[in-house]
Amino acid sequence: MTVDITDREREFLLELLETKSTALLHEIHHTDARDYKEMLKQRIELLEGLKAKLDSSPSSIMAD
Repeated sequence: MTVDITDREREFLLELLETKSTALLHEIHHTDARDYKEMLKQRIELLEGLKAKLDSSPSSIMAD
C-alpha cells in the first residue's frame, strides 16, 4: 500500500509520534507492573518503526 502525504503532513505525523513516545516513556517510568511496562515498550518500538519509515520517505509511505 502507498500513501501519499505532503511534507507538512509528514512533519505533523512525526510530531504526533514523538509526543506519544514521550508520553509512553513517562508512563513506563511511573508504573510498577512488569507486564504493562513490557507492553508499553513494545508500543514504543512500533512508534520508532513508524518514525523511521516516515523519515526515510518524505513524500510517500510504502506498506505491505
